Amino acid sequence: MTTYHQLLPSNDIGRDFIVGDLHGCLDLLQAELTRIEFDRSKDRLFSVGDLVDRGPDSMGCLRLLREPWFYAVVGNHEDMLLIYYKKRSSTYHNAPDFIRNGGGWVHRLDEHEKSELEDDLLPRLLALPYVITVGQDPDMFHVAHAELMTGAPEEDYWSAIAGLPVDQSPKQVLTDANVTDKVLSEMTASLIWGRRIILKINAEEAMEIETSAGKVLMSQHSWHAGLSLTYVGHTPLTQMVLHESHLFIDRGAFKRGANTCLLVLNQNDVRGWLRCNFDNPLKSRSGDS
Repeated sequence: MTTYHQLLPSNDIGRDFIVGDLHGCLDLLQAELTRIEFDRSKDRLFSVGDLVDRGPDSMGCLRLLREPWFYAVVGNHEDMLLIYYKKRSSTYHNAPDFIRNGGGWVHRLDEHEKSELEDDLLPRLLALPYVITVGQDPDMFHVAHAELMTGAPEEDYWSAIAGLPVDQSPKQVLTDANVTDKVLSEMTASLIWGRRIILKINAEEAMEIETSAGKVLMSQHSWHAGLSLTYVGHTPLTQMVLHESHLFIDRGAFKRGANTCLLVLNQNDVRGWLRCNFDNPLKSRSGDS
C-alpha cells in the first residue's frame, strides 16, 4: 500500500536536520554528520529524496533507510529505480530512463548486493512517503522532493504536443490543510518531478541574504498563505532559494565542484534566519501568497 503522507511529532529531545539530494554521496553526508556532531540517539535527519544515482555509493545511501534516525521522502530517482525493477508503473517514464539518468550502478552489483537490493532495500523504498510533515503550528514543516503544487508537471506541454485539450484549470500551491493522502495521491508526478514553482522566480526582484549555511535568494513571494516551511530538492542550484514557502536546498553535491556542496540544515537555525529577515513569518503568512 502506497504511503502518501507521513506525520511525525516535533523532536523534544534532540535536533532535526534536513539534507539535500544525496545522489550516492554517502561520504559527504558522513563528513557533515561528524561536523555537526549528529547524535544518533536524539537527533533526526530528513532527506528530500534522490538517495541514488550519479554519486559513488548508491547502495550505502539506500542502507540509511534502516536507520531509526533517518527519514526520507521518495524522489524521482527512487521512482525510476522502482520502475526499472517493475515495482511501480508510470505513464511518464520507462525502465531505460533509469539507466540514462545515472542508474548504471545496478549493473555493477555483486550477487549479495543484488539480493540485498531486491529483498530488503526496494521494499523499503516502496514504503517511503511522498511528503513528511513534522510538528504542529507554529513549528510545523514539510519535506517533499520537488514541489507542493497541484496538476501534473508537464501535462499541458504533452497535451499540446499530442493535440489534446489543454487543462485550463488553475494549478495551485497547496496549503497545510491540503496536504492529505487524498490530495497527494492525485499529484504524485508533481511531487517528484515538478519544477514550476522554482521557474516562477524573478531573480531581479528577489533579495539575497547571508546565512551560516550560505546565501539564500528570497523571492518577493517567499511565503504562500497557509503553507508552512517546505524543504525540497530536485533542482540543483548555486544557492538556496525560498519561494512560495518552498526552500530549495539541492546544491548539486554529486558534481563535487567549486560551487556545489551537500547541505545539512538545522531546522532551528533555518527558523532563526527567517525570523531575522521577516516580521514573524513563520506564524503569520497571510499577507504573501
